[in-house]
Amino acid sequence: MLTSSVLLGSILFIGDSHSVGPFGVRLDELLRTTGAPVTTSAFCGSIVNDWYRADGSTHCGFLERTPDGAIRRGTTGPVTKFRSLLETARPTHVLVALATNYSGFRDDAWIVRDMRRMARDVVDQGARCYWIGMPTSRTLKAQQERIKRLTHQAVADLCTVFDSFPVTTYPETGGDGIHFYFPGGPEVARGWALAAFQGFLNCPT
Repeated sequence: MLTSSVLLGSILFIGDSHSVGPFGVRLDELLRTTGAPVTTSAFCGSIVNDWYRADGSTHCGFLERTPDGAIRRGTTGPVTKFRSLLETARPTHVLVALATNYSGFRDDAWIVRDMRRMARDVVDQGARCYWIGMPTSRTLKAQQERIKRLTHQAVADLCTVFDSFPVTTYPETGGDGIHFYFPGGPEVARGWALAAFQGFLNCPT
C-alpha cells in the first residue's frame, strides 16, 4: 500500500482536458485527502510534447491548483513546463493522465518516444510514476486499443499503468463523443477518478 509513503511525500498530478473537467477535479480532491502536498496542472488538448516545447499552449481550457489550494483557471494560456513543475513541487509521486490526445497522431514510434520522455524524467527525479490510460470514447473508439498498447509500450517499465477502460463507459448518443458532459457523464468521470485514486493507493511502495 502507498498510503504511508504518500503521507510522507508530495504529489504532482498532470493531465489534459479530462483533468480540467470532473475527472481531474475529483482526483485532485481525493489526492488531497492523503495529507500530502498536491500540485495539479491540467491543460486541454495537451500531450507530453506540449509540456516541454517553448510554445506549448491551450485554447480550450486549463486548471492548476497549488498545495495550499489556490486555483488558477482560464481558457487560453501557455502550458506550464513540466521540468519547472518538478523543480517547484519536488514530488515523490507523479500521476500523469495524458493519453487521449495521441489518437490524432499516426506515428506510433513518435508517440512512444514522447510519452517515455516524461516517464523517464519522473524516474530520474527519483519519484514514483503512475500513468492513467485514456478512458473509453465514442468518437475515438477505433483508436482506443492502439493508444492503450502504445501507452504500455512507452511507460510500463517505468510507471504503474492504470487501465481506464473497465471503469468508464460512453453512450452511443449524447456528449461530444470524448468528454464526460453527457447526462450522467460527470458521475462516470468522478467514478473513474475514484478508481484511479484507489489504484494509486494500492501501488507497491
